[in-house]
Amino acid sequence: MGRTGTTAVERPPPPGREAVALEGWWPAEAPPADRRCPWPWLIALMAVAAALRAIALHQQLWYDEMTTLVQTVRPPLGEILTTYTSQNKHMLYSLLAHISTSVFGESNAALRLPAALFGVAAVPALYFCGRLLAPAREAWLAAGLLVASYHHVWFSQNARGYTGMALWTLLATCFFIRGMQESARRWWVWYAVATALGLYTHLTMGFVTAGHFAVYAWLAVARRRHIAPQSLWRPLGGFAGGGVLTLLLYSPVLPQLLRRTVGQAAQARVESDWTSPLWAIFETLRGLAAPAGGRLGVAVLVLAGGIVLAGALSYWRENRYALGLMLAPGMITAVVMAALEHNLWPRFFFFAIGFAFLLLMRGAARCAETAARWSGISAPLRSAAATALGVMLILGSAWTVRSAWLHPKQDYEGAMRFVDAQRRPGESVVVTGLAVFPYRVYHGRDWPAVETAAQLEAVRASGRPVWLLHAFPIFLRSRHPEIWNIVEREFATVRVFRGTIGEGEVFVCKWEPPPAAAAAGKK
Repeated sequence: MGRTGTTAVERPPPPGREAVALEGWWPAEAPPADRRCPWPWLIALMAVAAALRAIALHQQLWYDEMTTLVQTVRPPLGEILTTYTSQNKHMLYSLLAHISTSVFGESNAALRLPAALFGVAAVPALYFCGRLLAPAREAWLAAGLLVASYHHVWFSQNARGYTGMALWTLLATCFFIRGMQESARRWWVWYAVATALGLYTHLTMGFVTAGHFAVYAWLAVARRRHIAPQSLWRPLGGFAGGGVLTLLLYSPVLPQLLRRTVGQAAQARVESDWTSPLWAIFETLRGLAAPAGGRLGVAVLVLAGGIVLAGALSYWRENRYALGLMLAPGMITAVVMAALEHNLWPRFFFFAIGFAFLLLMRGAARCAETAARWSGISAPLRSAAATALGVMLILGSAWTVRSAWLHPKQDYEGAMRFVDAQRRPGESVVVTGLAVFPYRVYHGRDWPAVETAAQLEAVRASGRPVWLLHAFPIFLRSRHPEIWNIVEREFATVRVFRGTIGEGEVFVCKWEPPPAAAAAGKK
């Protein structure tokens, strides 16, 4: 590949081809798209991906999935398409999950089926995107790593739109590059469709489009001597088309959408760790290291980080526009979310998982080839060493996948069964914070919800022991600090039910009255 910082020799278009390079838009030395479609091998990978994502698909739901089911999937289809109650609603996912539960019956597996299907479809999408950016070996290894990725399996079993976002991001990137390489307008039509469906899945797809536009502007400035003026409008048609299609999809709920997004942006936000960029960084690192666990997880994270950096440096030297497509959407997401003081949940960056794996495999190839060269190994064996390192990364990732199946994302049911077994007659049970909806609405328990210190004190005034359940301490500490202080001072933590979601433990606490109060409560 030629460096983008130097003048590349432009290749003449192949004879007889009508779709020629777009007058110098994309570097002439970029890897050509593989015109062959190796579907038999891709179907085999997809079959393995489907099997891994089907295991434990029925596990109990966590908080966001419960609210998705009750608020945005169970309502009638007309209500789903014409209401936008909160940013928690992923419109396309709600529609697909409603169809799935209508066809297969309401179950956890049926609710999660669209996420699993999106996850399987991302495998060929990553391969084809990789072939536009890298050699075939790296594209295959990245797709294989996606199949055996703990985090991708986890999100494929999460009834939310994040695997859909990852899929639309890969497809939109494919269409963007093909549109830059060829004069055919069809790629920009497909680009508009992919970005619109991505935005209909989750609004953060807008940051992916913004990243693509930034690369388009970068190319327009850096390669302006090679670009015919009339070709400037073709990519703009794709961006504009995506915006128009998005408005059409959201038109039934547009006023509600603006009220729940732009309107809420001006309102005062409650300060919490979730809005802190520092918390987001550490939580992301913790989540990446968690599958391996302990010191091994930290060591794996450091090693993977170094390999990804090597991959990024390789792309920067060989095709920095490709690196821009990979990094710009995530950078824009971080900057905008931090500026708006919005919750910076790591899952907002999950759309970039395919790019991360391409960088990892590029870095692994460069590291292996460099080590082999220093060892005096011949060129053919260097390529084999690079492939072997990539396969080792896939096998290591596959070893951690079982962690996604052994434990639920949140164990609300385990905590509920424990309290039912331990509670004695006359003892009260209350819920607070992000335990209210799961127990009172989803599970239909009649346990009182406490939202103020006065309500909690009124329950304790009976002089009888009180059980209290809560989850996500960050939320309780920031939204109900007076309750948090009482729980910290006067309640004992009896048991903590852990899950695979970060800081999603369900806490079972108990308050025992002083002897005098207990005696009075028995009268």
